[in-house]
Amino acid sequence: MKRRIGKVVAWGSAILVPTAIVGVNGYFTVPDGSQLHTVSGIYRQCVDYTHSLPLDEQGHFSLLVWNIYKQQRPQWDTALTQYRDPHRLMLLQEASFGPQLARWITQSSLHYDQAYAFAMQDAVAGVMNLSQVNPLHSCAYTAVEPYLRLPKSALYSEYQLSNGQRLAVVNIHSINFTYAMAAYKKQLAALEQALLRVDGPIILAGDFNTWSQRRLEAVRAMVSRLSLQEMHFQPDQRMTKFGLPLDHIFYRGLTVEQASAIDNGASDHAAMEAQLKVLG
Repeated sequence: MKRRIGKVVAWGSAILVPTAIVGVNGYFTVPDGSQLHTVSGIYRQCVDYTHSLPLDEQGHFSLLVWNIYKQQRPQWDTALTQYRDPHRLMLLQEASFGPQLARWITQSSLHYDQAYAFAMQDAVAGVMNLSQVNPLHSCAYTAVEPYLRLPKSALYSEYQLSNGQRLAVVNIHSINFTYAMAAYKKQLAALEQALLRVDGPIILAGDFNTWSQRRLEAVRAMVSRLSLQEMHFQPDQRMTKFGLPLDHIFYRGLTVEQASAIDNGASDHAAMEAQLKVLG
C-alpha cells in the first residue's frame, strides 16, 4: 500500500478509496481494510490531535461554507484570501488538493483536514476544513454515489472553545445523482449517529444537494431530531435547482450575529458566511 509525504499520488486517471484523512502536513494514507470502520454501510476513518487552541476569541468566531467547484474558476484563491481570518472556520466542498491549493494553504499558515473521497490527476478530492487551529478530533466519512460510483464525503470534527466546550462540526457534500432516497438517507444517518452523542454546540453545513422536496424533508427531519436551527441569509444568493437551495447551515448552541450568501463569481456556488457567538 503506497503512501507519500507532502504530495498526493494517483494511479491512472482516477483512484477510488473508501476513506482517509489528509492532515496538516500533506500526509495521507490509502487505508487497507483493517483500518476502516463502517457506520450503516458508510466508511469512516478518524484521527485525534493531542492539543488544540480555542477556535473562538472571547466567544466570537466567523464561519465560511463554500463549494469551491474544484478551483476551476479564476480568482478562487483571491476570494479565499479575502475570507481568511484568524478566527474563521472555513468548510469547503469540492476541494481539489493539488499544488495550487497546497501552496495557498502553506502560505496562509492554516491547518487543514480533508476527507479523501477520490483522487484524479494527482489531486485528492473531498470536503476540507481550514482554520488557524487544529481540531481535537476529526473523522472522514465517504458514501459511494449509486450510479457514478464516485464517493461523496463528509468530515465530523470537534473544536475547542474558550468556554471549555467542544464545538461539533459536520462538513458534508451529499450524494447527488440518484432519485431513490436510500443512499441519501444512509449518508445522513451515519452523521446523525455521531451528532446524537453531542451535548454541546453543533454546526451542520455544506452542499446537501437538496434539489427535491423529499431530500429537503429528509434533511429537515434530521435537523429536527438534533434540535438544530436553520440559518437564514441576507442577502441570499445560494444556488438553487428546481427552486430549492442546495447549500445550508444548521446550528445549535450558538447565536448568529450576521449571515449572508453571496455569489462572488469564483465558483458556481455562493459562499455562505456567518458571524457567530458561543452561548454561555
